[in-house]
Amino acid sequence: MKKNQQKDEAEEEKKRRMRLRGELPPEEDEPEEDWDPEPIRTIVPYTDAEGKKNFIISSEGQFNGFIYLCDIEQVRPFKAIEIKPDVLVTFMELNKSPTGNILTIGYNDGSIENILNMDFDRRQLTKMHDAHNGSINAAKFSKDENFFFSVAQDGLLLVHQFDKDTAIEDQKYDPLAGVEGANFMPAEEKK
Repeated sequence: MKKNQQKDEAEEEKKRRMRLRGELPPEEDEPEEDWDPEPIRTIVPYTDAEGKKNFIISSEGQFNGFIYLCDIEQVRPFKAIEIKPDVLVTFMELNKSPTGNILTIGYNDGSIENILNMDFDRRQLTKMHDAHNGSINAAKFSKDENFFFSVAQDGLLLVHQFDKDTAIEDQKYDPLAGVEGANFMPAEEKK
């Protein structure tokens, strides 16, 4: 089964019954599927809160649809983060500052995501470049972090206003803070 492919519930139930009858080995005894390497598109090194050296990569082929957080001392990624489906990451950069780090991801459809302090649940999406010819080549923040610039294959240089202070405050906001029973709600209902 390919990584991005959804499991068929009926097929999974059929396999479970076959395992109960002894027709298939237990799931944990099945050999781990090993995929051929795919081209890596972008890589960004970073240091986490504990001071560990990590990096973020994006790939293509059957590994597309995710960016991967990797520990420099591990063979495999420790976390896969879902990104927009059916797009390729063309640019990635980490803007470091004392007030908070911003990971900028540019896609081949002309959109840009800004992720503040590695909080992948809250992303700021900007879509100004052309969807067909707007593959993002680069994006850069101004020194005061009130603007960021983006360039793409569509030949445009765009200037985007960005209020980092508001973005930091928005990141701290929890709409379920103080709601009784919120800790016991399923994640889908919280969203």
